[in-house]
Amino acid sequence: MATFVFNDETKKNSHGFYLLNAGGKFERFNENPVMLNNHDLAQLTGRWLNLRVEGSQLLAEPEFDDGDPEAIKLKGKVDRGYLRGASPGIVILAAEYRENPVTKDTDIYVTEWELFEGSTVSVPSNAGAITLKVYDSNRCIVNDSNVKCHVEDIIKLSISSTTNLIDKKMNEIQLTAEALVALGITKSADEAAISAAIVRLKAKVDTAETNLEKLEKKAREEHETRVTEMVNLAIKEGRITADKKDAFVKLGIADFETTKTTIEAIPVKQSLAANVKPIQGQGIPKDRENWTLLQWMKNDMPGLRQLQVDTPDLYEQIKKK
Repeated sequence: MATFVFNDETKKNSHGFYLLNAGGKFERFNENPVMLNNHDLAQLTGRWLNLRVEGSQLLAEPEFDDGDPEAIKLKGKVDRGYLRGASPGIVILAAEYRENPVTKDTDIYVTEWELFEGSTVSVPSNAGAITLKVYDSNRCIVNDSNVKCHVEDIIKLSISSTTNLIDKKMNEIQLTAEALVALGITKSADEAAISAAIVRLKAKVDTAETNLEKLEKKAREEHETRVTEMVNLAIKEGRITADKKDAFVKLGIADFETTKTTIEAIPVKQSLAANVKPIQGQGIPKDRENWTLLQWMKNDMPGLRQLQVDTPDLYEQIKKK
C-alpha cells in the first residue's frame, strides 16, 4: 500500500507558510477520514487509513472505493506510480510570525489547525508534500490568491485576542489585605495609585539592600581587623611564627572561635633571660659564656635587653664579642 505525505513541517508550502504538525486537530477527521479528488467535495473516492506523524511528516495510506469507477482509475494511477501527491484541506485556527531557525528570516507558522479532508492531487506545492487547501470557518475553500491575507488576518486576531486577554487578567487582579497594607493603599486605589505605591516600595527595598550591603561590609572589615590583631599578638607572644600569619588569618576569618582556641592552646615562648639570669658579680652563666652579640640577638633578644638594664658591664662585654 502506498504511503502519502500530507505535510512536511520543515518545508514552506506554496502559500508561503509552515504548517506545524503538533498544532493539528484530527479528532473529527479520524471519525470520517474522507478522501477526495483534488478537493472536490463531489468526488469522494475513498478514505485515509493510519494517519500519523513520523518525524517532520504527516502520513497516511489511501483506501480507494472499489465500487466507484473513478476511484478505481485513481487507484490504478497510484499503483502504477503516476499519482503520488496528497493535499490536506485545513481550517486555520491560529498562526504567528516566528524566526526561522535555519534561515533566520521571519516566517509565518500555522500553530493550530484542523484537518477537514485529504485529497489526492497531481501537483505538489513543495518538496515535502504537496499542495494544500485552506477552508474558512464555514468550511468554504479560500481562493489561493487570498490565502496569505486570510492567514495574516488570523495572526492579527490572535494578537488582538492575546492582548485583550492580558488586559482582562490585569483588570481582574485583586490585591489581598496584606498586599494593600504593604503598599500603603486602600482597596479603592486606581491603577496609577497602585503603580506609584509599587515604585515607592521598590525604592525602599533598594535603599534597604544598599544599607544592608554597607553593614555587611563594615562587619567583615571589623571581623578581619579583630582576627589580624589576634594573630599579630600570637606572633608577638611567640605562640606562632610570622610565616604562619596568613594561614592563621584565613582560618580566623572562617572560624574565629576555633582559631582563638587553637592559638591559646599553644604555649607562650619563654625568654631565656626569664629562666636564667646572671648573678651580680659572678659573670655570664656558663652555658652562654661563649655567646656572641649576634647569638644573643638571635636566641634571646629580650634577655639581652634585660642584661643591658640589670648588668650593664656584662652587656658591654657581650657587645665586644
